[in-house]
Amino acid sequence: MLYTKKTSKRLLITVIAAFISIMAACAQYSSTIAPVVILPDATYVGSEACAVCHEDVFEYFRETIHYKIRSFEVAAGQERGCEGCHGPGSAHVMERGDVEKIINFSNLTAAQSSSICLKCHAQGSLIHWKSNLHALSDVGCNDCHKSHKTTAKKMLYKGDPELCYDCHQQMRARAQFPSHHPIKEGKMKCTECHNTHGGEPNGLRALSVNDLCFECHADKQGPFIYEHPPVEEGCDLCHDAHGTIANNLLKQSEPFLCLRCHRGHRGIDMAGIHPAMSTLITSCTQCHSQIHGSDLPSQMGRGVLTR
Repeated sequence: MLYTKKTSKRLLITVIAAFISIMAACAQYSSTIAPVVILPDATYVGSEACAVCHEDVFEYFRETIHYKIRSFEVAAGQERGCEGCHGPGSAHVMERGDVEKIINFSNLTAAQSSSICLKCHAQGSLIHWKSNLHALSDVGCNDCHKSHKTTAKKMLYKGDPELCYDCHQQMRARAQFPSHHPIKEGKMKCTECHNTHGGEPNGLRALSVNDLCFECHADKQGPFIYEHPPVEEGCDLCHDAHGTIANNLLKQSEPFLCLRCHRGHRGIDMAGIHPAMSTLITSCTQCHSQIHGSDLPSQMGRGVLTR
C-alpha cells in the first residue's frame, strides 16, 4: 500500500480519536468506583444500641434478611446488623445522634453507597456492576433496593416490571403496543432478558441479541441451507423486542420492512407478471413464507425462501 501524507494524516487522526474514546470510557468507568466510607476513632456497639432511638426502623429491620444473617455468612472483618452498612456507631451514640458521626446513605453518592453494598455482594454477575450501564448512569443499589422499607425478595421496593418502568418510561409505553412480549400479562419480566447488574453488552443475559432470542425461538436458529442474511446478523434488524405497532414485533409492516433492503419485483421468469407496484398491496411472506431460512429450494429452483 502506498502511504501518502494525506493517508498518514488520516491514520493519525484515527489513532487520536480512538485514544480519546478510550480515555473517556476509562474516566466514565472510574466515576463508578468510590472508596468505602470510613469512620475514624469509632467502634462497634451493636444493633441494640441503634434501637434505642430508631425503634420503628429497628423493628422493621429485624424482619429482613440482613438482620438474620449469621456470623459465618459474612466476610472476615465484616460486621452484621445496622453497623454492617452504617459503620461503627460509638461516636454517633456518644454525640447523641450526630448525623456526621455515622454513615448516612442520604449523603452519599450512588457510587459510594454501592461500594458499601459491594463489600458483601460482589459475586456472580455483580462482579460486573462497576461497568454496568446503571452504574455508569449514576444509578446505585439504593435506587432499587430498600433495606429499611421492604421485606420482599431481594429487598426490591417494587416488582418487575414496575420498578424498571420508573426510569424506562418509553418501554412502559411500548409494552402497551398491539404487538408485544407478554410482560403486562405477567408471563414475562424484564429480567428474563436483561441482567440489571451488568454483564454482557446492553445488559443482556446473552452474548448477542440472537443468542438471547434463540433461547425461546429455537426454530428460527437454523442452520439452514438457504439462509436470510439479516437473521444471521441480528434479529433486531427487523424486530423490536420491546413492542411495535406492526404484527410479530416487526419494526414496520410488510412490504415496507422488506423494501428497506429489497427492490420490488419487476417481473420474474416463471413467476408471471409481478410489477413493483403490486408489492404495495400484498405481503412478501405470502410467497416468501420461510423468511427466517429454509432447507428446501424455491419453486423456481432458487433459494428465495418460498418453502
